[in-house]
Amino acid sequence: SVFAEFQTRGRGRRGRSWQMDWGEGLAFSLLWRFEQGAAALSGLSLAVGVALIRGLENFDASGIALKWPNDLLYADRKLGGILVELSGDVDGPCAAVIGVGINIRAPGNVDQRVACLLETGLEAVDRNLLAANLLLALESTLNTFTRDGFAALRDEWLARHAYPHDAIRIVAGTNVTYGQFEGLCDDGALLLRTADGVQRFVVGDVSLRAERSQNGLVE
Repeated sequence: SVFAEFQTRGRGRRGRSWQMDWGEGLAFSLLWRFEQGAAALSGLSLAVGVALIRGLENFDASGIALKWPNDLLYADRKLGGILVELSGDVDGPCAAVIGVGINIRAPGNVDQRVACLLETGLEAVDRNLLAANLLLALESTLNTFTRDGFAALRDEWLARHAYPHDAIRIVAGTNVTYGQFEGLCDDGALLLRTADGVQRFVVGDVSLRAERSQNGLVE
């Protein structure tokens, strides 16, 4: 694993930037090797989300939710993000670089609504202890994922889902689909009940937003 004190050229999904000034948060990458191929790892970012919440709750953080497929939220604002990059064979051994960014205090240079750990019940955060705890949680959770797949973690993810009862929209490229969250498949794919029936969306191809008619779009 590699940790950064600050980050000026961090990258999120679809090329979005993730910047972090000195001491604002925790930014790290973890290399994890799998014997199964990349085709079997589509639920990996969701498993990482479960691991991060496990680790953060060990520090008595509360109110943190998961947004499919790879965000941590607090009070409908982004607390952290996950980016997984795979290399290797589709059906053979591969390696994953798991990138994580978590705001400890409010970042100053962002282009979206954000939250920080100091809002979740933590009066102070020792970043070294937090880093060690998150790595232990990741090790345990990724061992479960390697052995049993995302299906073994699905119920725990769903218990932390940010928008289980909201009408939502899913954006895939230029296509926008509206519907009701219907659950997750064993591979982490999202099921959406639409006017045309239940549709399946695969991790990495779409993004999700909550639609609330009175308050507008929640970013």
